[in-house]
Amino acid sequence: SESFSSSFLFTIFQQIVSSDTNSLKIIDNIPDQLATQVPRVYLQQFTSDAVTIEKLNKKTWKRQQGFFHVCLFVFSLSSSVLQGFTCTGVSQFSRTQVTKLVKACRRKGSRKVPLLETQLTCMYNYISTESDATSFALYPPDMLLYYDYSLVPQSSCRSYFQELADADFSVFSSVLSYKQTALFNNARSCLGITSTSLTADQVSVLGNMCCMLDGSYIQNSDPSILEKLKNCPDLTASQAAAVTTLLISGNTQYGYLSNFRFLKLNHLMLIVFELFNIMILQSIKNRSKRTTDCTVGIITQFTISESTFPLDYDVAQFNNCLSNVTVKDNFDAITEKVDEVDYLKIVLHKLGEVQDQVQVLGFASSVATTDDISSWTITQVDTLSALMDSSNGVWEPSLAKEIISKYLAVEGNSLGRAELNAIKGPYLCTLDLSVIQSITAQSLKEAEALNITTCTLEAKKAIFNIATQSFRAITQASPSYLLSRSFLGQ
Repeated sequence: SESFSSSFLFTIFQQIVSSDTNSLKIIDNIPDQLATQVPRVYLQQFTSDAVTIEKLNKKTWKRQQGFFHVCLFVFSLSSSVLQGFTCTGVSQFSRTQVTKLVKACRRKGSRKVPLLETQLTCMYNYISTESDATSFALYPPDMLLYYDYSLVPQSSCRSYFQELADADFSVFSSVLSYKQTALFNNARSCLGITSTSLTADQVSVLGNMCCMLDGSYIQNSDPSILEKLKNCPDLTASQAAAVTTLLISGNTQYGYLSNFRFLKLNHLMLIVFELFNIMILQSIKNRSKRTTDCTVGIITQFTISESTFPLDYDVAQFNNCLSNVTVKDNFDAITEKVDEVDYLKIVLHKLGEVQDQVQVLGFASSVATTDDISSWTITQVDTLSALMDSSNGVWEPSLAKEIISKYLAVEGNSLGRAELNAIKGPYLCTLDLSVIQSITAQSLKEAEALNITTCTLEAKKAIFNIATQSFRAITQASPSYLLSRSFLGQ
C-alpha cells in the first residue's frame, strides 16, 4: 500500500464501505493495509469481546484514529491500538479502568507503545494518586519522566531510575525540557554521583539518561557508556568529540580507533561516525572557496554512491561539480546523504524548473523561499501532503499559508478530507477565516482530529460550528461529543 497515495487508498475504502458503514462490518470487510484510511467517525460501535479485539489487533492503526472513545481497556490490545490513548477518549471510563489501560501500555522493544507528551502527562494525572503509583515497574517508562519526584520515596529512588533507564528522553517538549536537568540532578543525588567519572553500575542505572550527559562525563566514564549512547536519537558535537576521545584511548570493547573502523557494520557505533564525519565536513567547508572551477571531480551517480560523499566537497566545490542533470536523475540519492542547509539550497536551485519535481523534494523543501514556492506547481493533494510532511521540517506560518493558498487557487481544489489530513491543525490556523469557513461538515467529519490550539478565537468558533454539524446528537456521554471535543481548541 506504500506505493499508492493516501487519496487513492481512501477512494478504495469508500467503495468498500459504501453499502454498510457499521464499524463491525468495516473491520470485517476492510483489508488490513487499508485500516489506516478508516476515518475515526466510523470507529464508534465496538465491543470488548475477544473476537472483536482479535480483529482489531490484526490491523495496523494510526494514533489519530484513537479507539478510546469506546470501552476497550483490556491487556490483549495491540500496541497499534493502544497508541490511540487520549484524555478525551478515556474521560467516560472509571479511574480503575484507565489505570488498567495505562498499565497495558507498558511494553518494550518492538512492542513499545509510541506515546506523545500529552498522552503521558494525562496518564500520570490518572495514576498519581493510586496506591501502587510507586510500583514503577507497572507503568510505561516514558510516563515516569513526568512523575513528581518529591513523591518518590528516597528508599525507592534507585528503582525509579532503573525503570526510567528505558525511557525516551527526546519525548520532552520544549516547554517541559527543563525536567531533563532536574531528573539528572535527582539521579546524581540518588546514585551518589559526585564527579564526571561514572561507574559501570551508575551507567547501567542511568540507561538512556546518558544521552543527556555532556562530553566530560562521556570521556571520563566507564566504557559501557558507549552502548547506552547507541540508543540516542542524536548527539551534540561535544558528545561526539568525547566519544571519539574515548575510542582513541583504546580502553573500550572495540579496541583502538584504527581497529574500530574495520569492524562489521552491525558492530559499529554508526551514530558516532556520522557525527565524526560532520566534524570533518565542517573542517573541509572552512577551506578556501575562491575557485569557480570543479577541482575535486565532477559529481556522478558513482560519486554519489560512495560512502564518503559529500565529504570531499566544500560548498563551493559541491556547487561547481554538481550539474542540473545529475540532480534531476539522482535527486533521492543526493538528498538522502545531504542534510546541511547550504548544500540543500544548491540542490534546490539546480533542480531548476521543479514543477514536476515538487512532490519528491522531501527535506530539500525545508530550505525553500517565497520565490521558490512561487515557481512550483501544486495541483495535486499528494503534492500538498508531501510538502506538509513534518518529517521534512517545519514551515514558517507565512510559507505554509502560501503553499496551501497556491493549492487552493487551482480550480476544483478545496479543503476536503485529504487536504485537512495533509495540512493538520497548526498549518490550518495560518489560513484566512473565510477559507476556514469554506470547510464542509462532511470533510471535517471524515478528517483526523485537528490540533487548532494556535488558531484565533474566531477560527476556533468557525471550526467548532462546522464540527457540530458533522457530529450530530452531541451529548456529554456520546461518542459524537468526544469526537468534536478536539475542535474546541483547548
